[in-house]
Amino acid sequence: MLSHLMITGARVELSIARVGWPLPSPVVPSPEGRVPMGLPAGVPSPRGHLLPGLLLAGGVAVLATLLTPVLAACGVVAGSMVVSLLLGLALAQLRPMPTATLPGLDFACRPVLRFAIVLLGLRIGLPQVVAVGASGWLAVTAIVASTLLFGYWISRRLGLSSNLAWLLASGHAICGAAAIAAADSVLKAKDREVTQALTMVTLFGTLAMLVLPMLGSWLQLDADLYGFWVGGSVHEVAQAVASGYARGEVCGEAASIIKLVRVAHLLPLGLLLGGVVARRVMAGGQRRIIVPWFVLGFAAVAVVDAAGLVPLWLADALRQLCAFAMTIAMAALGLKSSLREVLRTGVRPLLAAGFTTAWIVMVALLLATHCA
Repeated sequence: MLSHLMITGARVELSIARVGWPLPSPVVPSPEGRVPMGLPAGVPSPRGHLLPGLLLAGGVAVLATLLTPVLAACGVVAGSMVVSLLLGLALAQLRPMPTATLPGLDFACRPVLRFAIVLLGLRIGLPQVVAVGASGWLAVTAIVASTLLFGYWISRRLGLSSNLAWLLASGHAICGAAAIAAADSVLKAKDREVTQALTMVTLFGTLAMLVLPMLGSWLQLDADLYGFWVGGSVHEVAQAVASGYARGEVCGEAASIIKLVRVAHLLPLGLLLGGVVARRVMAGGQRRIIVPWFVLGFAAVAVVDAAGLVPLWLADALRQLCAFAMTIAMAALGLKSSLREVLRTGVRPLLAAGFTTAWIVMVALLLATHCA
């Protein structure tokens, strides 16, 4: 009987091959550790399969958007992206996500996120950041570059993976969750690593937001110096702005402009990480240049906006769309994550984030005293 079944199975397989139907491919993990989900290779996936996951992530994003001002009124300053990530992570621990939602969640974590990064170019405000001047730009670039190098180095010294090291360094050096999302779009890190980086950067960004105003008063820093220090060191845009305005309107405006200069470094970050991925590909015997198209789109949108080619009403609407798309992507990431996996590496990401935060705070203060 067994031999008969084996022969029959071989005949069926041979018949399928003769008529040209694709055979299902085995599920093989990618080099980054991701296991493909959904239908086998060669079998098209209907777009309708995306809807359940997108609706779930969109619902969490709407809830996060509504909760963010409520939390701010209670003294908890956190962007809607961070709130969305934490809500998604909390829901994911209650029960596993239904299989039907997984394609949509994957779609939100990749194409939706990259679309949002392109639109992020509308939030730069090139005329304002150009007004900072050459010395200010050089100082902020020194902050960003030194933090990227130090953050990557200390993370690797603590035994963290290369991808997690780059994610932590990017989030600290530039703009928190948005920078981590942009870096992950190039690196394609494991979901666990992205969630770890987002959690650590949010934690220490919140700590810096609360501590720096008190230190600024104790050190008796003037408005420009304090604004440069806060804008050059606090991680999230919302956290930097809140920390700046905690000591007055002039401080808040200075912090906002310096923070935008840091956000503008998303373009060189994307090119840098594209080079990192290209080196990995070439080391594997392939020769392929990695060009992150969405980072180039980010730069193009920023230039078009600075040239005044985007009507004000359209720019405002697209900025809102950008923020909501980012929030959906963060919700999807949280919904796909396991808290047990996030905590599996112990205190090492915590130590890396703590050291990197201390580094950027000290370097920004040192350069602020010479530039502000």
